[in-house]
Parts: sequence; C-alpha cells; structure tokens
Amino acid sequence: MRRIVARSGAVPGAFLWGLTLRVLERCTELGPYLLAYLWLCHAAGAPSAPGLAWIAEPRWLAAALLALFVLQGVLALYGQRLCFLGSYRIVGAYRERLLDRVRRLPLGVLRERRIGHLSDLLTDDIQRVESIFTHVSADFVAALGVSAAAILVLAGIDTRLALALAATGPLALLVLAASRRWFERAGLRKHARYRETAGLLVEFIGGLATLRLFHRTADWVARLDGAFADLRRLSLGIEKWGGGPVMAYRLTLETGLVVLFLAGGWLAAPMETAPLGWLAFFLLAYKFIGPLLEAAEYLVMLRHACQSELKLEEIWQTGLLPEPARGAVPDGVAVCFERVSFAYGEQPVLREISFALPEGGVTAIVGPSGAGKSTILHLLARFHDPGAGAVRIGGRDLREIGSARLHDLLSMVFQDVQLFDGSILENIRAGREQASDAEVFAASRAADCHGFIEGLPDGYRTRVGEGGLSLSGGERQRISIACALLKNAPLLLLDEVTAAVDPASQFAIQTALGRLAARRTVIMVAHRLSTVRNADRILVLRDGEVVESGTHAQLLEQGGLYARMWHAQDATEAARG
Repeated sequence: MRRIVARSGAVPGAFLWGLTLRVLERCTELGPYLLAYLWLCHAAGAPSAPGLAWIAEPRWLAAALLALFVLQGVLALYGQRLCFLGSYRIVGAYRERLLDRVRRLPLGVLRERRIGHLSDLLTDDIQRVESIFTHVSADFVAALGVSAAAILVLAGIDTRLALALAATGPLALLVLAASRRWFERAGLRKHARYRETAGLLVEFIGGLATLRLFHRTADWVARLDGAFADLRRLSLGIEKWGGGPVMAYRLTLETGLVVLFLAGGWLAAPMETAPLGWLAFFLLAYKFIGPLLEAAEYLVMLRHACQSELKLEEIWQTGLLPEPARGAVPDGVAVCFERVSFAYGEQPVLREISFALPEGGVTAIVGPSGAGKSTILHLLARFHDPGAGAVRIGGRDLREIGSARLHDLLSMVFQDVQLFDGSILENIRAGREQASDAEVFAASRAADCHGFIEGLPDGYRTRVGEGGLSLSGGERQRISIACALLKNAPLLLLDEVTAAVDPASQFAIQTALGRLAARRTVIMVAHRLSTVRNADRILVLRDGEVVESGTHAQLLEQGGLYARMWHAQDATEAARG
C-alpha cells in the first residue's frame, strides 16, 4: 500500500482520517459491554463504584447507550465516506500515472507484450488493487484496532488474565508471517503460467480456421488441457498456502481461550479475581478474538490483491528510454548507423553494422528471415536504443533528438496494420489531427483508396471494426498509407507492406507508395525482391551484418547472396506462372 501511494503521488490524508474514524467506530462496539460491567459493579457495591451512582438511573444509562449509537453512526458515515473518497483519489491517480507510464514505455517493449496480458493488467488487476483501499484495508485495520482496544480494557481489569488470553497471539501471527513467502512464490508461478496459457488461448482462437483445415485442433486442445491442468494445480497450491495457514492461525488464536480458563482456574483457587472481573472477560474476550479472526480473512484477501500489485509493478520496473530535456534539431534526415549492435535478451540480432544513407531516394533492406531487417527499422523509429554504437539522423544521435521530435520526422507503415474501431475518416486523420476533410480526401486519392471508401455504405463514416477486420488486408494497407501521406513526414519507413496481399492489391499499394515516396527519404524492408529492383540502393543483410550493397544491377553482377535470392524467387514465380 505504501508503494501504491508513492506511485500515485496523491496525498493520503483523507484515507488515513477515514481509517482512524473506522477504527473508532469499531471501538464503540465495546461501549455497551463496558456500561453493563460498570452497572453491575455499582449494583454489587464494588469499592470502585461510588463515582458511578449516575449509572443506576435508567434515563442516564439509556442516554449513554443512545449517545454511543449516535456516535457509532456518525463515525461510520464519515469514516466510510473519507475512506472511499481517499481511496478513489489514490487509485485514480495511480491509474493515471500507470497509463502514462505505459504510454512512455519503449515501443519495442509494447510490441513484445501480448495485448490481452496488458489489458488484464490495466483493468482486472487495477480493480483488485482498488479493492485493497476501498474495502479490505479499512475492515482489516478496524478489526485490529477494536481487538487492541478490547485487550487494553481487559488489561485494566486484570492484567494477568489479559496476558493469558493474548498469550497465543504472537504464535498465531508467526504462523501467518511464515507462510507469506511461499504464498508469494506460488502466486508468481501461477501468474507466469496464466500469462502463457492466455497467450496459447489467444493463438488457438485466432488460428482456429487454419488448425481445423490441417487437422491440428486435437494437438492444440491437448496443449491447452495441459496448461489448464497446470493452472489448476498452481491454484490449489495458492489455496493451500493462503487458506491453510489461516486455519492454523485461527486454531492457535482460539487456543487463547483455553489458556484463559486454565489461568482463571489457577487464580480462582485463592479467589484472587473478583467474579465481576470474570464477567467482563466473558463479555469482552470474544471482542478480542473475533476481530482477529476476521483480520485473518481480510489478510488473505489482501494477499491475493497484492499479487495483482506485484504484476503491475512489472510495468513500473520496465526501464524507459532516456529522453533529453530539449530535443536536438537534426540537419536534414540523412541516416547513419555507426557500429550498431543489438540483441533481444541474450540473442544477438545486429553485429556492429555501419552504413550511411543520404537524404532523398529509396533504400531497400533485404535478406533471409531473421537477418535483422525489421530491427534496423525499429532502431530508426527508436522502438529500442542500440546496445552499442549510435543511430544518427541529420548528424544527431537519436538519443539527443528524443522520441517526440523523432516521431515528428518519420512515418512508418507496418506489414500488420493496426486500425482503431472508429470511422475510416478518424483512422486516416490520425496522421494529422487538424487536417480538413478535403486534405483527407486528397490523401486517400493519392493512396488509391478513395474509390473503395466511397463505395462503402457510409463512405468515410464507415466504422472499420476492432482492428479494422471489416476491411481486407490491401484496403487496410492503403488506409495506412493515406494516414502516412497526411502526416507528410520527410522520412518514411516501410516494413514489408506488400508481403501478404494479392497481386491486384500489391499493384495498388506500389502505386500509392510511389506517390508517398516522392520528395521523401524512404527506407523499406522487403521480402519480394521484385518490389525493390528500382531502389536507389539495396542493403543485403545476413546474420545481422551488411554483406552486400549496391543497385539491383550491381548486385546481380556480383553474383552473391542477392543474386542467388533473386534467381530463386524468379524461378519460383515462373513455376507458379
């Protein structure tokens, strides 16, 4: 909870005042029992009773009880109100800061994370964290408070019996504390397996058509059954380390009653304890033990909620890219890689590559799968910073330029286009929010998508559906190109934009890209070599290194890797023809 408050930056004053009032509200539960004890002391003529003559008057006793009930109601009202208002203020600020943290995470980190996992973190897990403050913590602290008040009152009546009643308390707490480490480990194991299983389930649903066509559904169902079996076993482990110690805690705590009776029997022989003192213990002993039993249940709920907080802490612990206080202004958009190395975890992808690309013109990056082609674009867009070396644009290191200024300089069209569940007009206007409708229409015509948009039932007001799934792959690509045209950035990055479309869509996209590339610096990753033959320069990658560089004709003359790839693709296309 301290960590959540610190992360939120909110002032917890209202929440703490609410907790205090909730504790006082629970403590008023002891009032009627104390009044009954004092009334009996006065009726029995106990030595300490002379000052309690007022309690013999029914009207004053009734007034005292009424005052207690009114006080309890007022404390409950304002305690609940302050707790909830303070909790929502803390969790609201925490949620805002967490979303801002996600917004500033390196784009490469966001692309590596599963969307479903991030969605769970930002919805379900934050909801559980909110329950810590709004419900569980207040009841937990109030239960501890009334228990502490009860034992202090009993200690004022007879210290020896109070110590006997509380004797097993430390041992019970030790049982709970000892189980915490195993509970957290079990929770983390379940979390890791849950994340893997969620990923498998998303892949299974997304690829169900393919799996059924190739008769592979049985294999995947077996994998999912195994994953769910592991989850069931891990969930039972959490219940074992969550519920088992609580049962031991309750048993140990209730043993305090046995110790109390044994101590009372020892003290009763010489009649060292007054009968009214025994009556007070009979009335108030369970007001000590009962709330502690409640607190154990709240503690289990807190531990489960804290598992969600630990998962959210992963986001806070993910490092951000360093950003300059004021981004440097590059001199143009000439690109330079200086001895750049990069690895995903322990797997090296780029090995000290160096090249320079002048401003203007089209540069293509080709090579076998896994050669590091897309990684070059990702480093240029600053999805990551290089592990060694420097990436420069206009003579300035990207770390000096900063992400905000860099993203103003470039547009990027991905192979997998991400559209938002809004209208086509809204999706294209994402390139430049202030663009007029006429400018959007002009960009659409240049991207060769105005025609099919006008043919839709609602034209530009047509909603594309979640992820743009109501459109074909080629249509999504052309809308993405229209968005890039509207942005009008001087540096354009293209990541295999025609790799998975039909020939007609490929021709339309190539035509649109020709317009988009005019007067811009274009760097494109391509799998189909026929789409890069007119590039001003082609870089050929293999195993994270630039092994060839030149024009299409020059590379064919060299007879190296590019020539072999070209002839292999040419033969394949000829065979298909």
